[in-house]
Amino acid sequence: MSLKRIKQLDDRTIGHIAAGEVVERPAQVVKELLENSIDAGSTQIQIDIERGGFDLIAITDNGSGIHEEDLALALDRHATSKLRNEDDLASIGTLGFRGEALASIGMVSELSISSRTSGNEGRMITMKDGEKGDVTPVGLAEGTKIEVKGIFINQPARLAFQRRPATETSKIVDVTVSHAISNPEVGFRLTSDERTILEVPAVEDMEDRLYDLLGGQAGKMILLKSPPADLEAPGDEKWTGWVSTPDITRGKGDDIHVLINGRPVASQPFLQAIRRGYRTRLMQGRHPVAVLLLNLPSDEVDVNVHPTKREVRLKNSWRVLERLERCIAHTLESTPTEPESSGGITGIVSLAKQPEQRREKSKPSWVDAAQLSLSGEKATEIKPEAKPRPVSTAASSQKTITNMQPIAPALSSDERKLHRHAGIVSQSPLSDNPLGPVINELPQMEPLAQFADSYILVQAEDELLLVDQHALHERVRYERLRHNEEIWESQPRISPLEIDLDARQLARLDASKDTLEGIGFSFEQKNSGWVISSAPALLSGDEMQDFVHDLLLDVSEDGAPITTVEEKKDHIAFLNACRGAVKANDKLTLPEMRRLLDDMRRIPNPWACVHGRPTAMRIPLNALDQHFGRHG
Repeated sequence: MSLKRIKQLDDRTIGHIAAGEVVERPAQVVKELLENSIDAGSTQIQIDIERGGFDLIAITDNGSGIHEEDLALALDRHATSKLRNEDDLASIGTLGFRGEALASIGMVSELSISSRTSGNEGRMITMKDGEKGDVTPVGLAEGTKIEVKGIFINQPARLAFQRRPATETSKIVDVTVSHAISNPEVGFRLTSDERTILEVPAVEDMEDRLYDLLGGQAGKMILLKSPPADLEAPGDEKWTGWVSTPDITRGKGDDIHVLINGRPVASQPFLQAIRRGYRTRLMQGRHPVAVLLLNLPSDEVDVNVHPTKREVRLKNSWRVLERLERCIAHTLESTPTEPESSGGITGIVSLAKQPEQRREKSKPSWVDAAQLSLSGEKATEIKPEAKPRPVSTAASSQKTITNMQPIAPALSSDERKLHRHAGIVSQSPLSDNPLGPVINELPQMEPLAQFADSYILVQAEDELLLVDQHALHERVRYERLRHNEEIWESQPRISPLEIDLDARQLARLDASKDTLEGIGFSFEQKNSGWVISSAPALLSGDEMQDFVHDLLLDVSEDGAPITTVEEKKDHIAFLNACRGAVKANDKLTLPEMRRLLDDMRRIPNPWACVHGRPTAMRIPLNALDQHFGRHG
């Protein structure tokens, strides 16, 4: 077998390899072209797409334009106006700098660039399948217009892996929103198939831009504040921006926008620091809405690590993340949470912990009587020495009813408070019909009492059970919701429910209407917004908005988990199970406790809630006898 020799690839092959890295999908093309327009000093950018960008992407701006002598050069690889030499890589102040985008786009599409600089006539150049045409005159206002037609038309294998046009449209909206947030001084207008789906004017104030893009939820966001101690902390980095109050959350981190020196970057590296900043105010698996702006010296951030430029490296990442955590924690402790009548973003009441009001308990009359000796003298009260309460350092010191270790960590005290006051009215266990026959080996159980309005003490033959009422009811509701076909039927609403959606959510709705209709939702456009005209019978109006927001996050992802009818039902039952379940701090009657315990015997997996937390702890009679010395 002959040894293969190394050879230099031809320019066309090199171009296609580069295009594979830079031009991932139509949304990536829009991103690259938007960055060029912003770098050119544009104050107004028009984006037009057809069929999700596969047929047409057109970007028109009023920027400085491209000189006619540079048009042909602009289509060469590694040709850019933003760098002069390698020293400039250490301090990049523009969004684009690689000089690869236009050449790569021209390799996989039919590309045309029309541009006019101040005081000159317009000129146009085309590129198809990597072949450049001649520069020709064209009528054009000052600025640049770039058209991309038939993307991946010469790469059928690549085209076969692309998503539906509606999905790609939603991704293009995400890109546009991300750049609109980072550039409030620029007006953006996006049309899809000649229909305007996003339009925001240029504004001077970032808060105005947030209202335009985030909708009503922007009014509940609070201005990020640095703690006073950070003024003397080492480092020149500075965090500004807005974070949502803990009651506004999402199932994913898609609504967290991180900008570094005005550049939108991936939020993933910052999620843990954000969650730590919220301390225990966020439920597990939930994420806030946030717009976070990091300003730092350009030589402390490396943006030249990935072709898409969404990933960056920070010179002092640990210090930056710790500062972000401190800023969020300080903001939530010192900033009000109730909006003022003006509805401004920054003017809101305090999240600071209020001093707890201790309830003074009157001393029962028998106490004094019990302190009298037989001689009639006052007995001396002996106070036990205060000892610190032992705290377990184990992940969990309890055993579940099946002797299995819990698979989720214990809730903190603040998380329990959030769980107790979830803002949704609990449904009584008696409000639903009884479940089917007994299907597990649990014995007949009798409730003895309710402890801390959260746990049910239960006698089960020769064992004492301690049952978490919320976790158990959550599991019972899941099983009932999952298998009751009647409540999954679509039900017309007497009055359509207006739903508040921002630009990205509207695009996701448009991309996923068929999927949502398959679950029982019907949406209609009324005036300037959307309303829900039909929904599954199990959903009430109070919980509909948050539920649809979470659902739109799931269906927006490529290869979303909601793909079959059965999986849809699983997902909706999972999301809805917690919403109406009795909460910790809910007082239950004996009949309600008996119903919960009876339902516990009629579900296939009564040992854990839908989040994996244990529902019960058992104390065998044998263990009690040993504790009290009744053995041996």
